[in-house]
Amino acid sequence: MIESIEIDLSIGCQHKHPFDHFLSHESSKEQIKHLTSEKIKDLITQANKLGANKVILYNNLQKPYSDTSKIHDHVNELKMTLDIFSNIATRSLPQECVVIECFKHKFSCFVTLDGNVYPCKGLPLVIGNIHKHTLSKILTDSEIIENLKNHESMIKGPCRKCDKFSDCYGCRGRAFALTGDYLASDPICPENQDSLDKITYLPLPVDDLIPQKKGMRVVSTLLEIGERFAKVESVLSNKSPFVKKDGSLEEVAYMEIMAQSAAVMNGFSKFDTDAPPPSGFLVGGQKIHIYKKSYAKEKLVIEIYKTARFGGFGILTAIVKRGLETIAQGEIKIYHDDGENNEI
Repeated sequence: MIESIEIDLSIGCQHKHPFDHFLSHESSKEQIKHLTSEKIKDLITQANKLGANKVILYNNLQKPYSDTSKIHDHVNELKMTLDIFSNIATRSLPQECVVIECFKHKFSCFVTLDGNVYPCKGLPLVIGNIHKHTLSKILTDSEIIENLKNHESMIKGPCRKCDKFSDCYGCRGRAFALTGDYLASDPICPENQDSLDKITYLPLPVDDLIPQKKGMRVVSTLLEIGERFAKVESVLSNKSPFVKKDGSLEEVAYMEIMAQSAAVMNGFSKFDTDAPPPSGFLVGGQKIHIYKKSYAKEKLVIEIYKTARFGGFGILTAIVKRGLETIAQGEIKIYHDDGENNEI
């Protein structure tokens, strides 16, 4: 499954997984757990069983990891190759994204000392955590990894027409940093300099992402995209059929907002590719809680995460916020048919 694994032994700033928003109050207070040398050795063993024959360690010279020798001995026992690099600025995207042609995500991954797993050192999108799941499960379940491995079907924009497309997809970390979309065409690639106006950037209006027309549309803008995660904006007008006479939103509006947010996330995955637009419908909702009223013209932000999928059905969890205030949350069930594999 992989040929190498990169492990950052530096203690520094950590990225949070977007689904942390849905953790319980107590678990969200948990302190960051750094990987012990035994846990790192186990991680390397897991990687070796997945086919990795090389380990790359990043160690901060200003505050070096104390048990590097134990890791070194374990790598030797497994007859793997070990490279160690000094690493003072481990989160510096420009240092990582200097190579145009890079397929690292197809044969490697990057793990930080807190256990978070990333596609690579330059793409700051968490795909899982070693404290919670095995490396095999994380890599197998990751939608980001799956999309990158199928880059010829998933990358958007002018990259698709490049003669080198089958052997290159630019720098994914750089594309994400500049566009907000890890599947966007690389704006820095010399091959794309005459087509910069054809590259998609976030935030993006949802007009071409969902089938609902303006009168029935209850979401407006895709703000962020991540591992089975999206953040969508909603601003309803006074003329919306989901708004009451007093200007407040109908209760059914919140489920529709959640459903259309899910449709936006799914529609964006096919947008600006050769794939036909996906279709689907809302099956139902459960555990829908409405805590406070919201009104027309108020800006709402929906954080939505895919929690399960089976066949053409998917369950998604969503939170509707007004600023920092949670207005509503719940679970929705969606059926989706993309004409290919019937998966959401």
